[in-house]
Amino acid sequence: MKITDLKCAIIGDYPVVRITTDQGIDGIGQGESPKPYLKPHVMFYKDLIVGEDPTDVERVMTRIRRVGAFKPWGTSVSAIEIALWDIAGKAAGVPVYKLLGGKVRDRVRIYNGSVRFPLGGNTPEHYAENMRKMKESKEGFTIIKQGIAFHGPMADSKPGSTTATRRAAGGQVRAA
Repeated sequence: MKITDLKCAIIGDYPVVRITTDQGIDGIGQGESPKPYLKPHVMFYKDLIVGEDPTDVERVMTRIRRVGAFKPWGTSVSAIEIALWDIAGKAAGVPVYKLLGGKVRDRVRIYNGSVRFPLGGNTPEHYAENMRKMKESKEGFTIIKQGIAFHGPMADSKPGSTTATRRAAGGQVRAA
């Protein structure tokens, strides 16, 4: 089996990769977040993968990682890799997770990283009230991720804090 084409479409700002083969098996991969600018990055790899065996995933990935697997190329490389695994799974007649080591669990506990309610302020009591609202939300989350301290507005409200001092002086503060 050989790769015959690599395509990329931006669907809802997400890069979606499609790799086709000479045996009519296609593989699909997608970027993890909205990155509409990545289409040229994906297409950069076309000449490097056409003609390769898509079921030799690591061989193809080693070939393309040498010319960029770090920012801003990482998402493009990852989407291509997922498309290759998709082809390999279809060719073997098994789900991709079987190729990657098998099933580990039947359920996955997910956390609330995006359902938000306006904060009434930046005190611990305000955060506690906000957590209470999130726990009572219809989604039923049992884990909540919330930016506090350096990664949230609480740091700015504390006089003398490093972030408040730097921001007051016109400096930028970036989370790592």
